[in-house]
Amino acid sequence: MTAQDKVVYLGSQAPGGLLQRVRQLASGRLMALSRHMLDQVDDALFERAERAENNAIQTAFFDAMREVRLQRREIERRMEQELANRHDRPVAPVSNATGDEGELSLVDNEQLEERLAVEGMVSKARARYAHPLGNLVQRINKASARDQYDLDLAPVAPAQVAGAFQIATEILQIDLRARLIIYKLFDRHVMTQLGGLYDELNRLLIDAGVMPEIKPTARTQPSRERRQPTPGGQHAAPHARTSQQLSDGQADALFSTLQQLVAAHKGAESSEWSGTGYESVVNAVELGSVISALSGLQSEAARVSVELDTTAEVWHLDAAALKRQLRHQLPGGGARPLGRVEDDTIDIVSLLFDAILDDPALPDAIKAQIARLQIPVLKVALMDRALFSQKKHPARRLINEMAQAGIGWTDAGQSGGDPLFRRIESTVTYILEQFSDDVGVFERCLDEFRQFLAEERERTRQIEERTRQAAEGKAKVEGAKEHVEQELRRRIGHSQVPPVVGRLLDEAWSKVLFITLLKEGDDSEAWRHHLDTVDRLLWSVQPKGDHAERKRLVSEIPGLLHDLRAGLNAIMFNPVEMTRLFKELEREHIRVLSTPATERREAEPAVVEEAAEPDIESGDKGWVTPELQPFCQKLDEARIGTWFEFEQGSGKPIRAKLSARLANGDRLIFVNRAGFKLADRRRDELASGLKRGRVIMLDDNLLFDKALESVVANLRSLRESQGTS
Repeated sequence: MTAQDKVVYLGSQAPGGLLQRVRQLASGRLMALSRHMLDQVDDALFERAERAENNAIQTAFFDAMREVRLQRREIERRMEQELANRHDRPVAPVSNATGDEGELSLVDNEQLEERLAVEGMVSKARARYAHPLGNLVQRINKASARDQYDLDLAPVAPAQVAGAFQIATEILQIDLRARLIIYKLFDRHVMTQLGGLYDELNRLLIDAGVMPEIKPTARTQPSRERRQPTPGGQHAAPHARTSQQLSDGQADALFSTLQQLVAAHKGAESSEWSGTGYESVVNAVELGSVISALSGLQSEAARVSVELDTTAEVWHLDAAALKRQLRHQLPGGGARPLGRVEDDTIDIVSLLFDAILDDPALPDAIKAQIARLQIPVLKVALMDRALFSQKKHPARRLINEMAQAGIGWTDAGQSGGDPLFRRIESTVTYILEQFSDDVGVFERCLDEFRQFLAEERERTRQIEERTRQAAEGKAKVEGAKEHVEQELRRRIGHSQVPPVVGRLLDEAWSKVLFITLLKEGDDSEAWRHHLDTVDRLLWSVQPKGDHAERKRLVSEIPGLLHDLRAGLNAIMFNPVEMTRLFKELEREHIRVLSTPATERREAEPAVVEEAAEPDIESGDKGWVTPELQPFCQKLDEARIGTWFEFEQGSGKPIRAKLSARLANGDRLIFVNRAGFKLADRRRDELASGLKRGRVIMLDDNLLFDKALESVVANLRSLRESQGTS
């Protein structure tokens, strides 16, 4: 059995006659719209003939008027038949006229223009009504118990309706200019009404119990490939699902999801049939007029100078305010309503910018600049649905890049003199002045902004590297000092040592240990030898209990003094001070040798004080209390380059970037955007600041993506709270 044999057609054999009712309603509405459209042809062609440039063109339009009158009944019959055919046999949509240069070379210019006109109206309608059409396709597939249709192959899909009209009007022997006018009329009076038709068909199926609730899905392409007859009757190649088609489908699906959520939020009204159209979309403003009106608002925004203290709220318009301003720019002062897609898109973009401007990671001055892009981004959203679905869309990436760069920016009161701020401001101004309908403007601005950031990073990299090296050097010195002190304390413990030995170790030998540790490390022979010298020195001044110990001391003293002198000479210790210390040490040794055991000074044992056992151990980074443990872990997981905000005593926070971890992660070094050191904080100190809210880790996730997720989540939450999910 072939794939085509499995198709269940929307004809009389459909179970229960439900799909037959769908077929009859759709055909009746489309034929009524087509007849109304044909009623307008005479006036449109006559008006065009009146404005003709010469007699030949005028004659062509008059001939076209006569031809349409003569052929009208046949056009209507063929149109009705073609619509019926599409319910019985899905027809592959017209191929992309811009996709194959070899194929286009075989098509004459008039055929190419006609094909482009048809594809243009199909593309606009498909984008405008992806949401209700997608729902309708799912319900028809469910009712027919077959997964046979998609957004192009459904009998009432824009491609099918336009294809039927194209074949129906093939009999007209008229000039191309007249034919294109007829296509424009069909687009205006039929294609723009498809949204209302889809709403009505959806209501019919819902009332019959077919999928009253539909969960959004990204699937818009057919589940299997199949060969379909072309308008000319021959079989075309399988309807391949290219990556671009899938991307378009995903874009439509995501926008459809957003439309559903926005509709639940604002309670969208249904369309009602008036006999010649659907009341809610009759005379709706065309997309081109909306784009032109937005361009007017955009030009006004570009002319307004930006004050450095301007807040984002000044530039960001809520949906209602934007629609009011837009109506003043539209032809007729906004007497005609916005189409549903345009209206929904304004709401979605406004909510998106609400979320963007609520982001606490962005400084206010940077928010103000990004807020100025609301109208350009709205125009992009109206023209290119992929803005919502493609993370690599240039407009989306530009906003993300500017936001990420702005996280570390701090307003020092001279915003206009800061290179990053000037670059963001100039980029935004350029878009406001230059962007009309070419999204490539965003691509060029993105490339230039990234180049600027690369150059800035290169300038700061060397400074930051020197800062890091200096911090590492300082940490190494401080660590070495602490290590030396620990070793000496461990050996002396609570023992009472002669003053000369204390001065010798503290003022002289600690420097020998310090330099040795820095140069050769704690695993070197020299380090171990110098620590052994400390042990020998401490032993030499302890009371000796018998003759054997005193005899051993006499033999040890020359070697001990030799090693002490060699070590101190290596660090160029003051020779006069060294001589004085050695003389005092000599007297101490004589005292030890000459003091009888009964007069010996009792020395406390050299013990190391045990520290109280802490609550929780955190790896090699010391001990932390249980309440600080989660915050320490958060710090350990923060990547180098993460931005932090520190609260200062003055009340004005500063922002700094994590540049390095030192001392096994126990010390964190922070720099500013220029790479200069701003802070050197202990890990436990930062963890305490995070806990108290005096230190904040700034989220540098992609701003646009995060805002879009926030909008979807908030709308879904609102819908669930209203019980409409």
